[in-house]
Amino acid sequence: MPAMPNPAAIDPRRLETFRVVADAGQVSAAARLLNLSQPAVTAQVRQLEAELGQALFTRHAGACG
Repeated sequence: MPAMPNPAAIDPRRLETFRVVADAGQVSAAARLLNLSQPAVTAQVRQLEAELGQALFTRHAGACG
């Protein structure tokens, strides 16, 4: 069983980014709300996932057409 991360060690900005993405339902919408680029938001979510050792969102490819 993997060790649980120390909650005090998790960057609160990453938690806020996670919350905004979850509320907005899309990384692009969250990026606009946070005044960040979409790649920056994605990077923060991936860093949080790495800290926690698991995926937090199900990712879907963008729809075309």
